[in-house]
Amino acid sequence: MVTQLYASLATGFFLLLTVRIFGIRGNPLFKFISYGNENEEVIHRAVRGHGNFIEYAPLFFILLYLAEEAGTHNHILHSLAIMFMIGRLMHGILFSFMLRKSIVLRGGGMFLTLLALGLVGLVNFVQYIAIYF
Repeated sequence: MVTQLYASLATGFFLLLTVRIFGIRGNPLFKFISYGNENEEVIHRAVRGHGNFIEYAPLFFILLYLAEEAGTHNHILHSLAIMFMIGRLMHGILFSFMLRKSIVLRGGGMFLTLLALGLVGLVNFVQYIAIYF
């Protein structure tokens, strides 16, 4: 299953973002990634990077699973999932691990995320119309 692969990879990245928050909040086990924790903006950005990931991932993976169950070709599913993952990686790395802002990572990450989300929604809609009308 394509969804299973990418949801598993996304879970790994989500856990990395979570560990970064643990490190920033002072957990000694994750001190190696706690850099920047003296700066309130860095803390806020890391929390938002984590939160932003969890705001988009569930809907995308639900829609990807529905498209997969409806028989969407694997090449399309992989393309959508790769697009989404690259977008989430760009955005998450920028917010959770970089101390400088980057319009390329932020804008590109959100563009790819929203494009993948919109396309997987469109695929599901077209399949629904084709099946039931």
